[in-house]
This record gives sequence, structure tokens and C-alpha cells, in this order.
Amino acid sequence: AGLAQQLGRLVLSRQFEQRAMTRHSQHANDRSYYSHHERKDAGYGYTKKDVLGTDCFLPFGYCALSLVPPKNPVATPDGHIYDREFILENLLSQKLSLQEKAKKYERQEGKKARQEQNNKRRAELKAIEDFQKTDQGLISEDARHTRVLNESAGGDERPEKRLRKGELLVVDKEKHRESSFWAPETTPNAAPTEIKKVDTTTKCPMSGKKLRVKDLIEVNFDVYDKDTLRTGGGRGVFCCALTKNLLTCQQAVLIKPSGQVVLESVLEDCVYKEMKCPITGIKLKSKDDVMKLQQGGTGFRAHNAVEVGSFTGVRSRGDDDRRNQGHLPKAGFVGLV
Repeated sequence: AGLAQQLGRLVLSRQFEQRAMTRHSQHANDRSYYSHHERKDAGYGYTKKDVLGTDCFLPFGYCALSLVPPKNPVATPDGHIYDREFILENLLSQKLSLQEKAKKYERQEGKKARQEQNNKRRAELKAIEDFQKTDQGLISEDARHTRVLNESAGGDERPEKRLRKGELLVVDKEKHRESSFWAPETTPNAAPTEIKKVDTTTKCPMSGKKLRVKDLIEVNFDVYDKDTLRTGGGRGVFCCALTKNLLTCQQAVLIKPSGQVVLESVLEDCVYKEMKCPITGIKLKSKDDVMKLQQGGTGFRAHNAVEVGSFTGVRSRGDDDRRNQGHLPKAGFVGLV
């Protein structure tokens, strides 16, 4: 009885092992394709999201290029703040780069025009030559005439002579080297990329819209904490010129004629009522003389977008084929544009 019980337990254990191995084989990682679970474990096939903190956003009034409080602040028509030195340097570098690209485009177009002229001239010369040959009766169906014309043009369509026994074949290595792909000096090069027509207008680094030097508006910030500004700046360096309230994430506006920065909440009572700057007394022509400035960023979702995400996908031949057939969306697949 004891032996029978042991044999039964052994059989049951072996059956359990077989069932376990069968189940294990269903979850093996040796398939020829990626499963959804494997893609997720590898970090692909889903959107990675993260929430940005306050330190990831630029404080109000900081230069968008130098990332520090500006010494000579100016504003663009879209409300972005820059230091005059840095924005002028940026616009100058843009202008030089665009001018260089424009010169390359002009040289390319000039080369194309000269090539077309040469092709046209060759076609005209060939037409004249064919007309002269026809006029002189040199063109004929006779094989002798054809051979003479070919020899005079430098060509010879006669079949190659057969080598006699013991005769060596003389090979022109220079001629064969010209058609060799592996010779470094004769390696074919790809055609140069065609340059498209360049727009030479400079643009704002932040908004990407057209920006000229004369579009910059001078800004007179009222400093709240001079010690903080002297040590390199921090959050809450500038304040409203009228209420002296700290400007961190509130909506601030710029009065263009005077360059003063005030809170948007004081416009109706202190600016639009008399249509003049409450600080300097300069008259305003219209409400267009007041411009909104870009707000400082915070880590609060209610104030600005703080969540970022990126989607990464695994490329495969099957996915590429389905995408080319229009079954996969174009957006969201990295490297499949």
C-alpha cells in the first residue's frame, strides 16, 4: 500500500510538472514577435507621462534666451520678454544664416540656368550638324557610310578581334578602373540636395512669428527685491508699478507708450477710465496701446499645462506595410513619418 501511494504521488507530480511546463511555454519570451506585455515591459507601445514642477517653468519677466532677469528688457508683439543684447544677437545670427542660404540658392539657380543654356546650345548645334550632313548627302543607309561616320566621330562598332592561340589579351586597367565601384577615386557620389527658396525674414525664437528690430518694445520693470536681483534673481523679482504687488503668475500688461508693467486687474479703474498711464501720465491713443505679457509658469494644473507625454513604438516590417496601406495612424509613431 505504501509503495502504491508513492507511485501515485510520483505520477501526480509528473502530471503537475507537465501541466506547469505547458502553461509556462504559453508565456515564454522566445516568440518571433513582441507581445503587448513585452513591449510595455521594454518601455514601448504606450505613452510615457510626467508632471512638471514649478522649477521647469521660466519665472515672469525673465529673458527667454539667457534665462536670467534682463538688464535691458524688451518685449515682442506676442508678449515674450528678452534682453536687448541677446535678442539682437539672435536676430543677427538668423539674418546671416538666412543670407548665406539665399546666396547658395541663387548660385544653384544660376547653375541650373547655365546648364539649360548649354543643353539648348548643344541641341541647336546638333540640329545644324545633322542638317549639313543631310544637305551634303553624307547620311545614307549604306554600311560603308555609317562606318566612316562612326570612325570620324570616334566610335567603332566593329566586333572585337578574336585572340589567336598564345596571344595575350591587353587590358586597359585605367579604363576599367573608371567604372569600378570600389576604387576610392571613382566612387560615385550622391547628387547634392536641392535647396529650396529661403525666406529671409527673421523670426521670434519663442513664437516663430516674424520679428524685426523695430518691433521690439522697451519695458521698464519695477523691481520688488533689489537684493535678489543683484544675486542672480529668483521668483518674484518684479512687481506691479501701480499696486506694488508681486508678479509671479498673475496676468500682467504692458503700457506701450510708457513701458510700464501693471496688473490686468487695474486696467478698467486706473487706465481705461482716463486713457492715460497712471504712472507717467502719457496719453493712450486706444486700447491697442496696452499689450498682454506672457505669464510666469507654475506647477499647478489649473494655471497652465504641466503634463507632458511621449509615445514610442517598435518598428517592424509588418507595421510599416500596414501603415503604408493606411491602417495605422500617422501621429504618435516615432520614426515612421
